Amino acid sequence: MRRNQLAAQRPRKLPVRRIVLGSLALAAATIPWTQPPSAEAKLAATLAGEHWYVVVVGHKPIGHYHAVNGRTEDGGFEFRTLLHFKLGDTTEMRIEDRLVFHRQPPHWLEVATHTVDAGGVCTRVVIDGQFAEVTDGAETRRRAVDAILPMRDYLAGELWLANAVPPVGEVGNARAVDFDQLAVVTHRWRILKRAEDGVEIAKQGREHDTSVRLDHSLAPVWMRFGERLELQRIVHGAQEEVAQAWRSETPLFASARHRVAVAGAIKEPSQLHWLAMAVEGDTTGSWPHTVTLDADAHRRAERAEVDRARAATLRYPADDPQVQVLAERAVAGLDTAQDKAHALTLFVHNFLDYRDITHPRTVFDTLRDRHGDCTEFADLYTTIARAAGVPARTVVGLAYQSASPSEEGVFSLHAWNEVAIDERWHSVDPTWGQTRLAATHLPLPAHAALAAIVGLPRMRFRVLEARYGSSRDAASALVSP
Repeated sequence: MRRNQLAAQRPRKLPVRRIVLGSLALAAATIPWTQPPSAEAKLAATLAGEHWYVVVVGHKPIGHYHAVNGRTEDGGFEFRTLLHFKLGDTTEMRIEDRLVFHRQPPHWLEVATHTVDAGGVCTRVVIDGQFAEVTDGAETRRRAVDAILPMRDYLAGELWLANAVPPVGEVGNARAVDFDQLAVVTHRWRILKRAEDGVEIAKQGREHDTSVRLDHSLAPVWMRFGERLELQRIVHGAQEEVAQAWRSETPLFASARHRVAVAGAIKEPSQLHWLAMAVEGDTTGSWPHTVTLDADAHRRAERAEVDRARAATLRYPADDPQVQVLAERAVAGLDTAQDKAHALTLFVHNFLDYRDITHPRTVFDTLRDRHGDCTEFADLYTTIARAAGVPARTVVGLAYQSASPSEEGVFSLHAWNEVAIDERWHSVDPTWGQTRLAATHLPLPAHAALAAIVGLPRMRFRVLEARYGSSRDAASALVSP
């Protein structure tokens, strides 16, 4: 009995094996699990750092671009960019993007943010993979999105170039967050040329050309958008100071009034059926030598264009409930796309009051205040047309205006709309309440819109021929040079 009592009081000895295993388990619970870094993690490490770029149009600085790649406090991978520029006399634009990927493979995208500040008017997008929250001023809306993106897909282009030597002409894919579409999209990049100091690639399948020169470390040396807009990396001196030197420059658009004088008479603009004009002056190659306008010419609407013209986006929030209610009200009782397009034109024309706007505004600003200039009219039309099931897009170009029949007119910067009906693009102008346009609206060259605007003060049009009437058989009025 005594022996059993003493045995019960003695501390029990755990087997050595259990002690060792217990110690290992405790260590495993307290020491972070380590594994070899993934290929994309290694690449992200080589891309870490910051670069400053000057944003130029032609040779004129208009802003700067700052790119920073690195790690977050908890070990995630972070990619940040800031674009800051100014085009006119007043409004400065700041566009900041930030993507954060998880520290562990497959390094899923954890959060993506996009902030646009236009002269104090702020729009912010936060995407966390399954939801997007969009804040426009005091207006906040939330919608489900499919933004699942591993870092390997995001860096697919760089991995392709780092691990292979693709020949000129070969195409590779990479995925990215499109904040306007609130989705993850795939971009196709083609090798344009190779050189001793790097490789040049171009984005495929877009309306506007984009090309990038990468050095051997895969950092962009320059990025070009269209003919004249370029980001140039600063490699020497005080990089931040050099990048922000644009602040002391005269704005690119020192005046908000951009127009082209017209030599020659246009007697009845509303009846103008066909127009040919010579382009004179310093056009920097953005304009052809002759432009023609035909009121009966309706370009074919390609399937990809129509799909884009249906989509609800950040700029055109066609899926917003208040927008959809407004669209239903505007097209109530109408069945055909043509009837809806015309009704929407007159609805927007009467819904808004015209007022010159100096700061960029959102569709929600326009809905709240019910005024704006041609840009607000056109963007509201695009939005509610898409909400009503009519594919639509905003067009920027030049439209003819005359002070009086006896005075020469001008083509001024203007915005209007195109709608896809029966696989053709048809133009309407909600600002002026026009459901069918005469030969008075000239879209800017799609490949070089910014360059075309820059050249406006140094050019003019000369009327070569003007035809009036509502059919192709209308009599023509020839104008002598």
